[in-house]
Amino acid sequence: MDEQSTDLVHSSVIRNRMAIPNIKMTNPIKKLVSKQRKRYTEDGFNLDLTYILENVIAMGFPAENLEGVVYRNHIDDVSRLLDQKHPHHYKIYNLCSERSYDPRKFHHRVVTYPFQDHNPPSIEVIRPFCEDVHQWLLNDSRNVAAVHCKAGKGRTGVMICCYLIHSRRFITAKDALNYYGQKRTFDEKGVTIPSQRRYVNYYSMLVQENLNYKPVVLSIKEIKLNPVPTMFNSGQTCIRIVISEWTSADSSKIRKVYSSNIQDIRRTDSDVTICLTQTTQVRGDVKVECYNKHKMKKKEKLFHFWFNTFFVRDPFVTENGNTEHKNCSQHEKTARTNSVDDTSNLRLPNNKMRTNSIGNVDVSDNRLLTLHMNKWELDGHKDKQNKLFSPDFHVSLLFERSDVAEPIVGELSESESSSCTTAEEDDTGCEEDDWESGFCKPVA
Repeated sequence: MDEQSTDLVHSSVIRNRMAIPNIKMTNPIKKLVSKQRKRYTEDGFNLDLTYILENVIAMGFPAENLEGVVYRNHIDDVSRLLDQKHPHHYKIYNLCSERSYDPRKFHHRVVTYPFQDHNPPSIEVIRPFCEDVHQWLLNDSRNVAAVHCKAGKGRTGVMICCYLIHSRRFITAKDALNYYGQKRTFDEKGVTIPSQRRYVNYYSMLVQENLNYKPVVLSIKEIKLNPVPTMFNSGQTCIRIVISEWTSADSSKIRKVYSSNIQDIRRTDSDVTICLTQTTQVRGDVKVECYNKHKMKKKEKLFHFWFNTFFVRDPFVTENGNTEHKNCSQHEKTARTNSVDDTSNLRLPNNKMRTNSIGNVDVSDNRLLTLHMNKWELDGHKDKQNKLFSPDFHVSLLFERSDVAEPIVGELSESESSSCTTAEEDDTGCEEDDWESGFCKPVA
C-alpha cells in the first residue's frame, strides 16, 4: 500500500472514530462539563438532556466532530434519541445566536429564536417563541419541543420558564423558575443571571394582566451609584457608563447609544452621580454597563444589567416628597421597583395587579420616573463577601417620559453595531473608546 493510500485509510479510521458518540472514555468528561445539569441516562443514552415536562425538553447544544465526541451532546445521539422516542413528532428550538448546524439531521424540524449567551432575549422575541411552542404541542398530543442554547441551562431556562407561564402551568415567575431549576439541575440553580430572571418576571406580568406590549421611549437623565464602591476608596480610579440597546433589525445584536465621559472618583465622594451630557433616548430593551479604570491597572467591567422601558413604572420623588427634579447632584429618594422574582408588591388593596407601567400611564402623569437596582439585581459580579460593593449598594436611573413614538437616534450600520459580551469574556467589544490614563488623576 502506497503512502497516499495509507493516509486515506488513516483519515477514514479517524472519521469513523469521530462518528462514534459517547465512547466510555469520554463519558466522565461529558459529565464534568455538564456540571450540575441533569443528564438523560436511560435506554443506553448518556446525554445532557432533561425532560422539564413530558413534552418539553431542555438540552445542550447538539455538536459534531470532536466537540460532540468529547464533551457535548453528539448531534447523532440526539437525533437517534428523538427519532427513537418521538418519531415524526419533535421540533428543535435553537436559541444560539453564535452557532447552528445542519437541520437535515432533524428532518428540517428546526427553528431559531437567537439571542446572546449570558443575556436576556429581546422582550419582543418571547411571545412568538411561546406561541410557536404552544401551537406545536397543541397540534398533536404526541408532539414534543426540544429547546437548547449552548449549555442548555440559562437561555434555555428563560424561554422554557416563559412558556410555562404562557401555558398557565405557573402564574408567577418565581414558581416557574423554581420548578425549572429543580427539574434541570441537581443544585436547583437553573436560571441564575439576574437580568434573565427579570425578563421571565416581565413576561409573567404581561401574561397575568393581558398587557399589550409596545416599545416605549424614555430619556435617561442621570445614573447614580450609591454608596461609592469599596474599590474606589483609593481615590485613583475613574468610571464610565455605556448604554446600549437591541437593534430593531436584529434582536441578536446591540448598538451603543451613549458612552459617558470618564469621571474621577474622590475619596470624599459618598456616591457617584453621572449626568448624561446629551439627550439620550432609549427604547425597549436597554443594557447599562459600568466600567472602572484604576490608574495602575487595566480597565474592567464592574457590572451590567438589562431592563425594558415598558416596565419602568416608579415616579421620581425627592427628599422633600415632591416630583420636581432640581439638579443632577440632588440626592433623590427612589421608590423600589418590583423584585425580579416576585410581583406580590405590585398588588393593590383590591387584589388587582398594578399595571401602571410606562406603557399604561396617561401622558398627564408625572414625567420623571426612576428605576432602582440593588446589588443582587446586577449582572457580572459575584461579590458575596462584599469586597467590591457594600451590602446596600444600589444603582438608580432617572428618566424623563417622551411623547414621541420612535427614538430620534437612527440605527447604526452593520459595521458600527457592537456585540454583547459576557462577564467571563473580554469586555472591550462593547466599549470601543480607549481609556486615556491622563483623565485618571490621583486625588490628594
